[in-house]
Amino acid sequence: MNTLIKYLYKSILISLVFSGSMILAQNSNDALRLTIPGIISNARALGMGNSYATLGNDYASIMFNPAGLGLASKSEITGSLYYRYFENTATFFGNTNYHKNSYTGLNQFGLLLKTPATKGSLVFAFGYQKDKDFTSTISFDGYNPNNNSMIQDLTSYNDDVPFLLGLSYPLFEINDEYIKDTTNIEGRLNQSGTIYQEGYIDRYSFGTSIEAAENVFVGLSVNYLNGNYTGDREYYEEDVNNFYVVPTDPMDPKTAEFSAFYFNDILSWKMDAWEFRFGFLFNWLDFLSIGGSAKLATKFKIEENYYLDGYSEFGKNYSIELDPSNSGLKYEITTPSEFTLGASFNLSLLKVTGQATFIDYSQMEFSGDLIKDLISGNNKIIKENFRPVLNYNLGAELRIPFTQIRGRAGIMYLPSPYDNDPENFDRVYLTLGAGIIAGDALRFDVAYSYGFWDTYGDNYSTNQSRVFQKIETHTVLITTTLML
Repeated sequence: MNTLIKYLYKSILISLVFSGSMILAQNSNDALRLTIPGIISNARALGMGNSYATLGNDYASIMFNPAGLGLASKSEITGSLYYRYFENTATFFGNTNYHKNSYTGLNQFGLLLKTPATKGSLVFAFGYQKDKDFTSTISFDGYNPNNNSMIQDLTSYNDDVPFLLGLSYPLFEINDEYIKDTTNIEGRLNQSGTIYQEGYIDRYSFGTSIEAAENVFVGLSVNYLNGNYTGDREYYEEDVNNFYVVPTDPMDPKTAEFSAFYFNDILSWKMDAWEFRFGFLFNWLDFLSIGGSAKLATKFKIEENYYLDGYSEFGKNYSIELDPSNSGLKYEITTPSEFTLGASFNLSLLKVTGQATFIDYSQMEFSGDLIKDLISGNNKIIKENFRPVLNYNLGAELRIPFTQIRGRAGIMYLPSPYDNDPENFDRVYLTLGAGIIAGDALRFDVAYSYGFWDTYGDNYSTNQSRVFQKIETHTVLITTTLML
């Protein structure tokens, strides 16, 4: 078998397996994206650090503890707008890049109905709210002096992209049996890129609360979750020091003087799920409230589309371009149960509230129409690398004497779900808010949240092309409530 036939053999092999490119492999970050709690609620709750499991008396209870709906004194219609601003300061091989992204939209519209009752309380609620906002971004640019690159990493998996771009070539046994791909690229490249992430999860809810005994409320909510996600990555590797003179493909002399490798991959999701939450609340003398809720494990059905494009550049104005490809598949991701317990104190002019939420991230799970080895591999990685955590929320509300104005403050502390992460990887949100009641019918609330934490991401492999990131988020919420 001559060399040309060898390459033809490899090309035929590629046509059979190209849709399985390693670039698109699903991983634990996809499950984490759906599991980490969002912070968007209504302005009163956010201003108090979303410590709302025992406060209730408005539509927002449906998100935290549906039993709290039973504390409502009147029916109401409520709506909220929000603005989210995301900042990422990335450090990559000594270089720092700053990038930002933002989103503005409607985040809540709800109706709470307090039914007439001669004894006790029976309340229903219906509505829509933005459950999560995936808006984020990153930009990085730096020279990696080490002997590794995305080209080498993809080649090590026999991924087809480097071969199609003339950056790798096949090796064969003496008897012409294919062994694997190899590449002449040996790192020492400038690496750069940007990643934009956008999307949301919308929640359509029905909830109810009943006073089962005097000052004891129980409730449930049924929620349909629907949304989308898009991750758009552009990545470059460039030979800025002109190390590579010989052809990267021995069969193609025009691949001499390699200068640049680029790919763009876009991951798009459509998703939906049903979520069920139960809660209880005990209110003692309007001084002490104790309550809690349980959210059952939730299975998201994912419809995924993957787009891939790229090119390579060489000397003498020669380049090779990929034929853009699209592929799709369906699978499921199950997020774990959540259990919340909280208490609040009403000290005349001051309300103080706190709660803790237990989430075992090691219970995240892939299933469905993925390759069995990928499912088992991902689930094993999740078991080995993630841990249970307790999220903490604290809040306070001060009523300004002789006015209908309330001032609020709070904090949210969400420990990193990864084993052995340092404390600076924990998510912290500081919140402020205010509200005013206009007459007996209108209430206006506003809240601001500042979030910050550190993290990192690997462009490939483990700790070979790592981008360290400082994340900051700013969220503003405005809520208007009409009491009926």
